[in-house]
Amino acid sequence: MKKFINILLSLLLTHFILTVSTRSENITAPTENNSYDDKVSIIPLSGTIDGGIYRSLTRRVEIAKENGSNLIIIEIDTFGGQLEPAFEISEYISNIKNTKTVAFIPTKAISAGSLIAISCNEIYMSPQAELGDCEPIVPSSEGGYKTVGEKIQTVLRTKFRKFAEKNGYPVLLAEAMVTKEIEVYRIVTEEKPDGFYISGRELKEMTEETKKGIKSRKLIIEEGKLLTMHAKEAYEYQFAKGIVEDRNGLLSLLNVENATPDILETNWSEEMVRFLAKIAPILLGIGLAAIWMEFKSPGFGLPGIIGISCLATVFLSKHLVGLAEAPEIIIFFSGIVLIAVEILLIPGFGIAGIPGIILILIGAILSFQDFTIPRTPYDVDMFVKNIFAVMCSIIGSGITIFLLFRFMPGIPFFNRLVLTTSETAQSGYVIPPQPAGKSSLPGTQGLASTTLHPTGKIEVNNNILDVVTEGEYIEKGQIVEIIEIRGNIIVVKAV
Repeated sequence: MKKFINILLSLLLTHFILTVSTRSENITAPTENNSYDDKVSIIPLSGTIDGGIYRSLTRRVEIAKENGSNLIIIEIDTFGGQLEPAFEISEYISNIKNTKTVAFIPTKAISAGSLIAISCNEIYMSPQAELGDCEPIVPSSEGGYKTVGEKIQTVLRTKFRKFAEKNGYPVLLAEAMVTKEIEVYRIVTEEKPDGFYISGRELKEMTEETKKGIKSRKLIIEEGKLLTMHAKEAYEYQFAKGIVEDRNGLLSLLNVENATPDILETNWSEEMVRFLAKIAPILLGIGLAAIWMEFKSPGFGLPGIIGISCLATVFLSKHLVGLAEAPEIIIFFSGIVLIAVEILLIPGFGIAGIPGIILILIGAILSFQDFTIPRTPYDVDMFVKNIFAVMCSIIGSGITIFLLFRFMPGIPFFNRLVLTTSETAQSGYVIPPQPAGKSSLPGTQGLASTTLHPTGKIEVNNNILDVVTEGEYIEKGQIVEIIEIRGNIIVVKAV
């Protein structure tokens, strides 16, 4: 019990220290305001779109607003990422008040990146940049990826349509980035010489009289393909407001070339949290294996330190990206408590061990996702993926425990943790005298003079015998029966 209390207190202390240090890193001193009327902040947004980048973006936008920036440039360079964080980021940017938002795409804003770009007031691109292809996909059971159902696509199309209408982008083309079934034409008529976009279905439904007024017709995207545009196409289709070479060209085009922009990068703790979130299943497996070894060994040592560090890191990283909250953490460590009680206090296995394993599974799975019950196909796929990841962690920890106990004596450094030498009479080790006629002992009853868990001592006919159970826990003073003699090993059971 003392060991368990030490481990629990160490976990809580480690979590507190890491949380405080990470939060202190997130507090960034405001930069000095420049002397120009236009205050500009540039926020790079690169890599996979996930919960960590959402937290980072909101922090940096708040700093830009505190610094008095009236122009925030979101520099997007991504192939996409998770759908939920992309929704959160785009909604957050769209709701920024009293500050102009500009998306600058130096190379690519694909998938979730295109949604974030369209949520900004204006888009600018470098000559080789690309924008589009936001079809929502999930891993398939056959391998590779598959397109999610209409239930998710309609939500995503609504987001694109809403942002396009708000910021003046072509709505139909925005929807064509999400769904392959949309065919889009650009039509020029006498009434609308600047042209407008129309779907293939709407074109077919036109009357012959209306079709006669069409001066030109151009197919922009055919059915069965997703819209992805390079810079010139994005400019032609009225998504990109300009094409520039770099940041300096963008500032010049925006007439703020005299301003000194604040470049708000991610900090080290945010990058660390995003990295740790990716390797969380591995750390979870190592942590569980180390905690198990700590419970099975005397004192408090290296396995306990490793286990505490790994588990605290897993849950801290998930907490900082908005996934693991207090309920999930409490459920998981309640499972650890039950496992500890099973190993240290309760005989046998099952009373506390099985509920403990179940709670560990539930807590770990919930900490890997931002929902409790999956409600959409995307949630279901994420739920299955998280179950697989957690199960792999637990199976991996089991394999690790087996391999360490099997091969640890031959591993340098680790062989110090187990007994690798034999005790001999010359070294002073003497087996207590055993009664003669061992063959007559099976069936004999005696009294447990110590607790048997699973080894200990019993008293039989005024003789003290060293015995072992078959894994059974037997209290001191309980009557036992000798059931088998295996060489020098006497096996007993409770009566």
